[in-house]
Amino acid sequence: MSDTRAFTSADLHELEDWGGGPEMSHFEGVMWRLDANPRMRSTMTAVEILDHAPDWQRLRAAHERLTVAIPRFKQRVVEPLFGLGTPHWVDDPDFSLDYHLRRLRVPEPATPRQLLEQAQWIAMTPFDRARPPWEVILIEGLADGRAAYVLKLHHALTDGHGMMQLLSQAHSRSAEPGARVERPAPAPAAPLPSSGAVLGRQLRAGLSRLPGQTRNLVADLAQGLQRKDAAQDALRYARSAARILGRKPAPKSPLLAGRSLAWHFDALDFPLAEFKAAAKRAGASLNDAYIAGLAGGFRRYHEQLGQPIAKLPIVFPVSVRTAADGLGGNRFVGGQFDAPLDEPDPIACMKKVGAFVEKLREEPALDVLLRVMPVVGRLPTPVLTKMMSGVTAAQDVQASNVPGLRRPVYIAGARVTHFFGFGPLPGCAAMFAMLSHDQRCCIGINTDAAAVREPDRLVECLRLSFDEIIGVPGITEVFAGPGTPSAT
Repeated sequence: MSDTRAFTSADLHELEDWGGGPEMSHFEGVMWRLDANPRMRSTMTAVEILDHAPDWQRLRAAHERLTVAIPRFKQRVVEPLFGLGTPHWVDDPDFSLDYHLRRLRVPEPATPRQLLEQAQWIAMTPFDRARPPWEVILIEGLADGRAAYVLKLHHALTDGHGMMQLLSQAHSRSAEPGARVERPAPAPAAPLPSSGAVLGRQLRAGLSRLPGQTRNLVADLAQGLQRKDAAQDALRYARSAARILGRKPAPKSPLLAGRSLAWHFDALDFPLAEFKAAAKRAGASLNDAYIAGLAGGFRRYHEQLGQPIAKLPIVFPVSVRTAADGLGGNRFVGGQFDAPLDEPDPIACMKKVGAFVEKLREEPALDVLLRVMPVVGRLPTPVLTKMMSGVTAAQDVQASNVPGLRRPVYIAGARVTHFFGFGPLPGCAAMFAMLSHDQRCCIGINTDAAAVREPDRLVECLRLSFDEIIGVPGITEVFAGPGTPSAT
């Protein structure tokens, strides 16, 4: 949502549909309701470093046009009466761009550490649930005349892939203003529906779909009975589901046991080409090398603090997005991997990651967690938050790897030099997000200040680990200098 560009009619049509229909999926509804527990908030934050401060009026005008082009960004959430349905997106009659788009000037010249502290405070601040769940803050006053564009989204809006689909369309490919494409002003938003009205609408829609769903079910059953291997398929799926749901993670690290509401941001980056070449030499994928790099960093961290462990429970998302899926939304499942911290050879670690992912993708019931969400989503909120927080608390680390923007992009004439993504901490000790941007890999690091007591040490251990994988000492750069976690 960053600049004017010469949109084609096809671009506008795609942006119109970004985010999907008015009803959240059951999975998205669960993420939205989990905000009832402050430690389970699902806030995603993107921090883009700009080579200079963009023109404010040009930036504001671009956001004004794009909020018209993307209806979702002018919609807020209404929950059905008694929580009996799924949360619903409705047009916000009180939408104000000036609330969602703000600017902040920090004392000059602000350091990278000071910028990341500002970003972590922005990320930790809960959304106003009476407004659309997104914010943009332009931070000015960085050293050398630079600035930062901070985009904050609720995870119920989209996953990392959906966010990049949006930004790949919305960023400019040139510093020069593009040709404007004006659209008719939207009609005034209708009055906000009540929670009872939303529940009634969902019940009527469900009843109208029932005959077609029944016919499809009967047809599927009839087709299944005619197939000789239908029972075998069902049994294979059931066994696969039992393996996935019954998988127990490795014991949590005693060093990472603490939990709090304090987030701490750090960032690393290194050349994409060298990292891809290192993964290729090892016969591994980029994701294999990424997870092995994290494992190597945590191995060093535990060894230096005198508490080495054999395994570290890491969860990373596996995308189930297909070409038929629309833009935005959430299309992923989690893979529970016990990272071998007793394996000092990064190539051997990469091979173990690759074997795990290959085996996981072969599971017929890979989507089983999404299939049970309609049941999970109907649990009372206190029961839901307690159950889900128990699941995520067993995870020390979550890590995502999202293909980013491989070409130079601009925001209101300012070039984006770095792009860091920071995921939420839904009960885990640390969250990592790797994005590829303009020939560099950028890793955003979010740690719980009570779990990672020495964040500078962890960052240095991670830097050494990625240097080892790439094979070039000093090639991994720490974006921020030394600092301590800020209290909340």
